[in-house]
Amino acid sequence: GFFATNQALKSCQKVRRSSKDSCRYSGRAQEAGTARKRMRVLLTAFVSALAFCPLLGIGHALNLGVVLLATAAGSTPLSPRKSRKARAPKPPSGGGKNASHTAPEESFVANTTATTKRFTGPKTAARLALALLQGCVLAPRSCAYTFRSVVSSVKKKLGREGVILNEEGVDDFITVYGGGNGPDATTWDDVVGAPAAVSELRRILRVAGAADASQKARRAGATPPRNVLLAGPPGTGKTLIARAAAAQLDAPLLVASAAEIVKGKYAGVGVERVRTLFAAARRVAARSTGRLAVVFIDELDSCGRVRGGDASAVGADHDNTLNQLLVEMDGFGVRDASNPDVVVLAATNRRDMLDPALTRRGRFDRVVEMAAPDRDGREALFEHYVGKQRSAFLAREITFTKDSTEVSCQALDNTTLRVFKPVKAAGLRTKATLFTNNTARLDARDLEAIIARAQGRRAQRKSGVEDVSFDVSYEGGSSIENDTDLASTLADLSPGLVGADVAAVVNDAALAALDKDQNYATRDDYLRALEDAILGIPTHPDGASPKPDHRIAVHEAGHAVSSFFLEHVDEATRASVRPRSGGSLGVTMFGAGDANNLRRAELRDRVVMMLSGKAAEAHLLGDASTGAADDVRRAAVLAEAIVKTYGLSQDGAVFTSWIDEYGKRHAIGGEEADQAVRAELAEAEARALQLVKDHESIIRALADALVEHETLDAAALRAVIVPV
Repeated sequence: GFFATNQALKSCQKVRRSSKDSCRYSGRAQEAGTARKRMRVLLTAFVSALAFCPLLGIGHALNLGVVLLATAAGSTPLSPRKSRKARAPKPPSGGGKNASHTAPEESFVANTTATTKRFTGPKTAARLALALLQGCVLAPRSCAYTFRSVVSSVKKKLGREGVILNEEGVDDFITVYGGGNGPDATTWDDVVGAPAAVSELRRILRVAGAADASQKARRAGATPPRNVLLAGPPGTGKTLIARAAAAQLDAPLLVASAAEIVKGKYAGVGVERVRTLFAAARRVAARSTGRLAVVFIDELDSCGRVRGGDASAVGADHDNTLNQLLVEMDGFGVRDASNPDVVVLAATNRRDMLDPALTRRGRFDRVVEMAAPDRDGREALFEHYVGKQRSAFLAREITFTKDSTEVSCQALDNTTLRVFKPVKAAGLRTKATLFTNNTARLDARDLEAIIARAQGRRAQRKSGVEDVSFDVSYEGGSSIENDTDLASTLADLSPGLVGADVAAVVNDAALAALDKDQNYATRDDYLRALEDAILGIPTHPDGASPKPDHRIAVHEAGHAVSSFFLEHVDEATRASVRPRSGGSLGVTMFGAGDANNLRRAELRDRVVMMLSGKAAEAHLLGDASTGAADDVRRAAVLAEAIVKTYGLSQDGAVFTSWIDEYGKRHAIGGEEADQAVRAELAEAEARALQLVKDHESIIRALADALVEHETLDAAALRAVIVPV
């Protein structure tokens, strides 16, 4: 009996140990399963945030993912919650060996499952909101910036604002414009003052953008040119000509700044942005009608300068950005016939800084020089901008309603409508036919583009024409003076000005007219605006300036009179004795034009004219003043150039100087050359003094007129100097 009892006890102990091991194994298995569930929850939260990448952008989506990850980690316990010791459950009535009891491991599993389920409940949402609120309290500026950035990103992706042509997947540093003849297209008629550059670029694009270009090139065994570099000083219209080129090709235009490409806190940003730019261009080109897109990179020298100049990490990253640009423009498989065509236009005013690998043929097939306009180019620019101003003055303003959207336009020449309201569509232009019954006929595609832009949605494809009824809100100006030679006069007085300068001068004249309650700018407004642009604004406003200095009037009268009596100098067109912010006490303007090949007699007469103001002071007032310092300096520079640069002195080319390619200056003549320069100046000053003596009375009369009126134009000068 004892043996049987002992065996029974041992069997009972084995059963208990087996049961205990089984409980431990079951607990470890449950813990592993719970950990896997928690990892799935965390990864689900993170991946859900990354799913917003197309809408929010990678940066905002990663930030949201980190927040959700941290919140999920805080909401899901890393260790199972310990259950309280529960009293042993009472067996059901009847007890016995078949009674049911709840095991501890079952309680653990139930508790963990409930904790996992609570992750998706309102408590987690509250914790997430609390975490975001805490972040906003700790960093309100960053929170507000992030919120505005997220909203802006969402609006851009939904086509509400920001981009001109709504393209999904186009990054913020790229602006996409629709090509072709739409209401926002720029034509070659808008590119004025650079006929040579326009002609060259149009010739290139006729070959590169023709529908049968690949067929003709294949049969001729040639490769059509593709990439063009626009090089020239600022303000010559490089961006404008790029938009006109995209319109000619009827292709979308992607605009990016080279400075924006290389901007970034981390290494590799420039490389990624170059890759993104060309990937977006190929994607947009694949969707376009001709499988063609145009990429315009402004200020190319920011990312295209010569490599190897900086051995730092920043220099290495810049070199990598340039390397990626080289690969994208002419790398392996770039010009494969199966790929969409991408034409690259780039602009720079520092061509000397560009890397040779970037400017070689094959990457940029052509270089178009955008030089400052000559006299004819400036005249065309003034005619263009002055004509636009006067067309705006004469234009009617009409209003029509389409799809519950009210649109207000200027009817320019009764053939072109320019939208100015609503603001989202301001600046769009479209051709229209206006009828006497207050009905306008527009191209249906252009009208839909205007309404879509105003409503912030994607334009639908439409064709044909559409008639809309309009109301006239402003009848326009009645009449305007016909000044036929205004543009010619302004062009003569503005050597060296570029297109942007001309536009600014014309705009300043219109603003000055508004200040005087005039309806439009007059000839005097344009001349004064040009004067202010070249010499600086007057130090005293109109009507508040002190009485002009008589000495300054005599000085300017000497310049003006000499220009009428010297054979090889253009007549003065404007004289003023108003002090200006640029340091000038008076000014005499001449129609110098753009003479590039001057003879010796012309150069010597110019030196005489420069010294005539000093001679007038010395003869009429007894002595000269420091006001002639700039005239003396410019006369000495020109006299030295006559002797040492042009070789036009009495002794010919025996005196000369030059600077070689290494910057070293060479000179021939030495003291004898300096003596020849002094002789030129002495002869010019003697001629100026004799001219003043011969026309003393005219100089006195002109000086009195300048003191009285401050400023005299060409007609007033001629009336005093050459009376009828």
